[in-house]
Amino acid sequence: MNQILSQDEIDALLGGIDEESDETGATEPDQHQDQGDIISYDFENAARMTRVKFPAFDVINDQFNRGIRSTLSSILRVMVDSSTVPVEIITFKEFLQRVPVPSSLHVLKMSPLRGHMMMLVDSQLVFCVVEIFLGSRNFSQSRIEGREFTSIEQRLIQRIVNSLLGDMEKAWQPVNPVEIKYIRSEINPQFAKIAQDDDTVFVFKFQLDIEEISGMISICIPFDVLQPIKAKLQTTFQGEKLDDPVWQKRLITNLYNTEVNATVPLGTATLTGAQLLDLEEGDIIQLETKIDDMLHALIGGEPKFQGRPGIFKGSMAFRIENIIMPEAIEE
Repeated sequence: MNQILSQDEIDALLGGIDEESDETGATEPDQHQDQGDIISYDFENAARMTRVKFPAFDVINDQFNRGIRSTLSSILRVMVDSSTVPVEIITFKEFLQRVPVPSSLHVLKMSPLRGHMMMLVDSQLVFCVVEIFLGSRNFSQSRIEGREFTSIEQRLIQRIVNSLLGDMEKAWQPVNPVEIKYIRSEINPQFAKIAQDDDTVFVFKFQLDIEEISGMISICIPFDVLQPIKAKLQTTFQGEKLDDPVWQKRLITNLYNTEVNATVPLGTATLTGAQLLDLEEGDIIQLETKIDDMLHALIGGEPKFQGRPGIFKGSMAFRIENIIMPEAIEE
């Protein structure tokens, strides 16, 4: 049988509930007092950032990649090949966790934008560059010994980084003109705090191949630095114009200085195995080319000219009679 509570009993129960809520509420301010050091993290914003497209980065990376290849090849006097790696959007903490110690870290300033950026040069590249500057070509013997860089090594790699700043400025020119200034170098990533651990950063990577050595140059730029020009970064750009006179002059100079192999075969002959074994000194091999036939000059292994052999200034020579067109070769 259900028992019905009296009004006094109901009032007593409600009073007990009010007292418990008062006691609980008294502790709530203490809980909130400890939340002053808590930093909120917007997971939704971080996930949304990875889905945003920045077409301008393709233009910047392509231009800077060409600058790296040209500048380093000129300074080191060896062939340097480089390629771009897709841009990563991660937290600054993730970036630091990937940085080995010791590392060649360089803090840079991108004026007029606020904040700093950072360039990371692989240790393997540092030792390779030092070997080249000191006149060695035994790159395979370059080893990372886990030691800190010497003052000479730091100055040499700083020279390389400074030489690339102009290429970086040129790469950003179509998107947003900037002036890149060198601030300082660091070895330990803990001393190169250009952002908070949870801050979003863009990581640009360039794979370098120097002879037998491969390494990476990485550039880390916090999103807060690029926030003022976010709209420009999301705009599609045409990139560098092909009629750039400086680029044309450099390309033409390289083409003019390129060496090609030119050969003029006198002819061919087909021999059997028995005839080949019977050959002796003084034997004559009859070629399939007749005395009145014109010879072909091969440029890089491809027939480009027709002409006749002769003697010029006491040396064997070849006089061009015709130019072989590509259509004639295909036929």
